[in-house]
Amino acid sequence: MIRCSMRWLQSARLYLTPLVLCVIAANTLVANAQLPIRVRMQGHQNPVQIGTLTWTVQNINTGRDEFMTAVFRFQGGWGAILDPIYDFRWFQIINDASNPQNWFPTWNGNRPNLPVVDPPDGGWDYQRSRGGADNSPYYENDDDGRTYYFPNFSGQYGNPHPDTGRPEVHKETEWSTFLDAPSIPAGENVLFKTFLVAVLNRNNTITPGRREFVKLAGFSWRLDGGATQVITDLGAIDPAREKEKIGRALVNSGFQGWNTIQLNDYEFVPEPASLLALAIGLVGLAYRRRRAA
Repeated sequence: MIRCSMRWLQSARLYLTPLVLCVIAANTLVANAQLPIRVRMQGHQNPVQIGTLTWTVQNINTGRDEFMTAVFRFQGGWGAILDPIYDFRWFQIINDASNPQNWFPTWNGNRPNLPVVDPPDGGWDYQRSRGGADNSPYYENDDDGRTYYFPNFSGQYGNPHPDTGRPEVHKETEWSTFLDAPSIPAGENVLFKTFLVAVLNRNNTITPGRREFVKLAGFSWRLDGGATQVITDLGAIDPAREKEKIGRALVNSGFQGWNTIQLNDYEFVPEPASLLALAIGLVGLAYRRRRAA
C-alpha cells in the first residue's frame, strides 16, 4: 500500500502484511541494505527466519528526485502460514528536521513537536482536504485508495489492483512493499525512521482489546532538499532501542494510548492447517528424494 504524508514531506509509506516477530539479536545487518527477518515462533525452540527485508534508494545519480523503496519477502513457505493470521505493516516516524518551525507541514493548525509519526492521526492538514489518512499509527490496509498522490509511479511489481486499477503493492503470502517520495525545500533536511511491524489480521492490533503492535525491523534515512531531492541510506536500526522515541512520537501525533511490543516479547502462532500442509509437503518431498536416490 502506498500512502503519502505531506506534499512537502509526501510520505507514501507502504506497508506489508502480517509478519512474525523477529528477535532483534538475530536480525543482524547484512550486505546490500538487507535484513533477515527472524521471529519467535510457537513450536520452535530457536528463532525462525520467515523472510527478508530489503530497502533501496531509487534514482541515485540520475538527476531526478530520489525516493525510498523497501520490500519484505516471505521465504520457506511462511507466507502461506502467517499471512492469513497477521498483517505486516509499515510504520514511520520523522525523527528530526532542520528549522521545522519555519517550513514543516502543520497538523491541527500547528507544527508538531518532533519526533512525530508520519503522518499523524488523521493526516497532515494538507491531506485532509484530499480525504485525510487513517487513524492508526501504521497503514491500516494494503490499498487505502490514496495512491493518487503518485499517479506517475508504475509500482515495483506492476500488476494493477483488481478493484482500483492502481499498481499492486502487496501480494498475499509472497511480498509487500513500501514507497516514500518526500519533497522538502532546498537547504532543509529530514531524518526518517521506517519500521516493519505486525498486527493481527482484521484486528488492527496485535492484542485484541489493546492498541499495540510488534516492531520487527527498521532502517533510517535522511532526505536533503535541493534542485533535486537527495536521500542518504543510514542503515539498519534496532527497534528495541527506539521504544522511548516511538512512544514520544505517538503522543506527539495524537496516538495516545498506543504501545509497541518488543521483538523478544512476542511469540507468533502459525496457522494450523497451513502448517500441516507444509509439513506434509516437506515429508512428501523428502520421500521423493529418497526414492530418486
